[in-house]
Amino acid sequence: MFGRRGSSMRKSILVLLVLILVLMSLPASGKAAFSGTYAINGMNPGVGAYKGTLTIVARGDVYDVHWAIGNLQYTGVGIMVNDTLSVAYSGGDRSWLAVIAYRQRADGALEGRWAVQGRAGKPGTETAVRK
Repeated sequence: MFGRRGSSMRKSILVLLVLILVLMSLPASGKAAFSGTYAINGMNPGVGAYKGTLTIVARGDVYDVHWAIGNLQYTGVGIMVNDTLSVAYSGGDRSWLAVIAYRQRADGALEGRWAVQGRAGKPGTETAVRK
């Protein structure tokens, strides 16, 4: 009754279903994956633990990043390469420069390692959990 038209329609539906499955299996864009507000816990080598809030906002392929730790504020700009968000940042007086690299864990939390220009020693660490 349907002949070739029915066979063609079934093939089209099959191709559409395969396409939908492929698209669903692709990872979410970095913008969606990293953007948000996070509670952070970190370790500053030689100083101690710290807590605060991290906010990441995608602006095209660039990320605006802001930390609030106690009464201190830090701002930075980041880019994503592969699955890592790298951010250059400084404090309010801009007398120093630092960098942090975040990778996203399977649970959505971010794991970061950071360093301050001119400071010897081991890098600091930071974990950020989405609020």
